[in-house]
Amino acid sequence: MTQLCELINKSGELLAKNLSHLDTVLGALDVQEHSLGVLAVLFVKFSMPSVPDFETLFSQVQLFISTCNGEHIRYATDTFAGLCHQLTNALVERKQPLRGIGILKQAIDKMQMNTNQLTSVHADLCQLCLLAKCFKPALPYLDVDMVDICKENGAYEAKHFLCYYYYGGMVYTGLKNFERALYFYEQAIATPAMAVSHIMLEAYKKYILVSLILLGKVQQLPKYTSQIVGRFIKTFLTLSLQDMASRVQLSGPQEAEKYVLHMIEDGEIFASINQKDGMVSFHDNPEKYNNPAMLHNIDQEMLRCIELDERLRAMDQEITVNPQFVQKSMGSQEDDSGNKPSSYS
Repeated sequence: MTQLCELINKSGELLAKNLSHLDTVLGALDVQEHSLGVLAVLFVKFSMPSVPDFETLFSQVQLFISTCNGEHIRYATDTFAGLCHQLTNALVERKQPLRGIGILKQAIDKMQMNTNQLTSVHADLCQLCLLAKCFKPALPYLDVDMVDICKENGAYEAKHFLCYYYYGGMVYTGLKNFERALYFYEQAIATPAMAVSHIMLEAYKKYILVSLILLGKVQQLPKYTSQIVGRFIKTFLTLSLQDMASRVQLSGPQEAEKYVLHMIEDGEIFASINQKDGMVSFHDNPEKYNNPAMLHNIDQEMLRCIELDERLRAMDQEITVNPQFVQKSMGSQEDDSGNKPSSYS
């Protein structure tokens, strides 16, 4: 099957030269038996500079994703994900995001080895749900803790990871699940990076606002956050009413003050406004954390930590017995022994 994938990947140029015959080819192939061949044809059709008949192609892709052989397409997850990205971009351009939500859900289910595996198509699904203002279809793919990433034959990019957590945070914000939203923005910000991307910057802006709504103050980022990110975002930690108004596109400080006062009255934040300089001071939550409900929450968090520890141990064991890791470790040991001076010289 791997050799077949390689052969099909090399046939892209040939298929592109015979574009007028591709529909005939599709009609001759059985989707269940020839999923990889159908995938290659559809990918080439979508890769053309212009799609003459989008509705026909959309129907073909929709039928393929719903009926293709999941075991087969897992050998070509990079091309399969690429087809989903093309479909997403086409629907975004045509302002028809709602049409792709169900299709991408099926695509993710076909790609995943388990429900805790993240694919690049997750970000596409969240993007379409946001644009369609239809948040709930994304929840089954956001409410789970991701412990694995579908490598997609090396095609998975950091951009997909960041977009999943950034868009996911926006979905939770729209549903007013601020605690989960804060966690998702934090994951996008704290991702190891050599430079701060635009996605990370936008995630931090929303992290500040959600943190203020949920906690009444800007929550400190985890210690493992990249120093580059930490230095870059320090300028955002002091907010005046003018800053808040400009960052969330309000008419001015007066409107920002009105929103802050409403949030204080509703108990959403704990703050005071200095009328002299227009600065907002945020205070700690007066919750004493000594009631039965809070103790129950702590117990639940401890159970989650224990489960996470078990998963980390299992992942560590998996890496330890990985042939590539063992080979690299043995090579490092040989290099070290070769650099040591001989005691007999």
